[in-house]
Amino acid sequence: MTSIGASTTHSLSSKKPTKSPSTRSPMGSKGPSPNMSRNSSSNSLYSLGGSRKGSRMGSKKGSSNNLQEQVRGLALKLEGVQLKTEAQMASLKLSSPSSQSETFQNLLSSSLGIEKFSMGAPKTSSSTQTRSASAYDLASAVKTLGIRSLKKQGIIKSLKEHLSHPNPVHNALEGSLLIIRGLCEVIGPGVEPFIAPLLPLILKSSSSSSGSIRDAAEDCSRTLVSVLNPHAVFMVVPVLFKAMEDNEWRVKALALSTLSDLSKSSPLEISVLLPKILPKLTPIVWDTKPQVSNLAKSTILLCCETNLNPDVKPAIPSVVNAICKPSDTVKAIEQLMHTTFIVSVDASTLSILCPVLSRALKEKLTLHKRMASIVIDNMSKLVDSPTAVAPFGPLLVPDLKRVCENVQFEEIRDVAMKALKTLTKALGHSSVEEATERYAQEMLEEQRRIEEEQKRIEDERLAIEQKAKDEEKAELEERRKFKEAMDAARRLEKMEEDKVKKAKEEEDKAKEKAKKDTKKGGKCQGCGLKKCKQSCLFYGGK
Repeated sequence: MTSIGASTTHSLSSKKPTKSPSTRSPMGSKGPSPNMSRNSSSNSLYSLGGSRKGSRMGSKKGSSNNLQEQVRGLALKLEGVQLKTEAQMASLKLSSPSSQSETFQNLLSSSLGIEKFSMGAPKTSSSTQTRSASAYDLASAVKTLGIRSLKKQGIIKSLKEHLSHPNPVHNALEGSLLIIRGLCEVIGPGVEPFIAPLLPLILKSSSSSSGSIRDAAEDCSRTLVSVLNPHAVFMVVPVLFKAMEDNEWRVKALALSTLSDLSKSSPLEISVLLPKILPKLTPIVWDTKPQVSNLAKSTILLCCETNLNPDVKPAIPSVVNAICKPSDTVKAIEQLMHTTFIVSVDASTLSILCPVLSRALKEKLTLHKRMASIVIDNMSKLVDSPTAVAPFGPLLVPDLKRVCENVQFEEIRDVAMKALKTLTKALGHSSVEEATERYAQEMLEEQRRIEEEQKRIEDERLAIEQKAKDEEKAELEERRKFKEAMDAARRLEKMEEDKVKKAKEEEDKAKEKAKKDTKKGGKCQGCGLKKCKQSCLFYGGK
């Protein structure tokens, strides 16, 4: 038997592997081109996340709860044309102030897609490629001449005007977003104090009907988060909360995606803000748009994973699943039953666990209530301060008190009373009666406030219904009057037609009579005499 030699092995294994279409670089072998079209199917600006058709939010393949399957791929960095080298930047720096101002205005106009017409030069149309390159050059010019040139040259003012315009021009709006993205990529964290106040306008621009503007807004928010100072998270998160209340679902989705990015870039700050974040995100889970609902679930999970308590970390997926799906509350409580609390429990941990525990105390089976009481007892022993658990006292104390009074089995009542005593001690109250009385009063005030809010909503609804009825009544009356006016107009028109018809009939009769009359002017038309002879054709015998 002959053995396979080295040459044979080489010939068998030397077959070059073919690149699959999904792994082939969209730029080819020459790298990214500055003039690459964003909307081109062959030259895509995205290097991650697969094709845009399959990875765009809301597609059928992207309906999974996994955030990575829902968001679009990251865009490649912008590249300039005029200010790419150190020599070009040095030349700009050494030029006169008037020349610098003219350069800024030209770059700003080109970035915003403002076309300049010249008699001696051919007309050139603005595109996403040219606006991207001009935005990068403008950011390079700002970096060269200093961050103060943003206000000195009126760049920030121009961005605000175009982003806040009620009916913005497509090129100007996309160009403004590209400028903000270019400033964040080129200058970095230094530009964050100037750009962060524009975040509400960036989020609002995602509601545009143009896909390129929506993509630019998403890339802009991601780039802004990458340069955001961690201390600014406390100012940015309320802006995201306001955007989540917007009627446009794309604005909600971009706000949720931005919050997810913040949970990765600034986990400590997001962990501190969890008591404020979870009450805002939980209602969005039941949004009618599946894209928003799935993003809300993924965002809640990412935010809860920023919690630093190692005891609760293994149970976080189950707890988040119970928050998003109430029917899985018992599974989460069972996993928490096997959790040994060793590390002190802070407000962040309580904000994750308390909503699920409160729901478990309202379960029908007393066994589930007992499990929740045991978890509350174990958790309350390690609360680090009364201020941390104070916001959740009205949520748990009345439910525990209700279990102590209404459950039939004495053993379960004892467990609930033990948990209630431990919780009231953690809250800083001297006795259970003091805590229950205080929180009962708070619950009554809350119930009164809810009833007033419900009454206000009901009054608004009735007012809207009454207004709709009045408008419908006025519309019916207007239709009746219009119908009467139209009927009268038709009758008048018919009378006029009848009159014209009658006049025409009389005229036709007169003409017919004139045709038959043989003696016009008193003389016969045949013989020309007043009295015809017998030989006349029109002789009548008289």
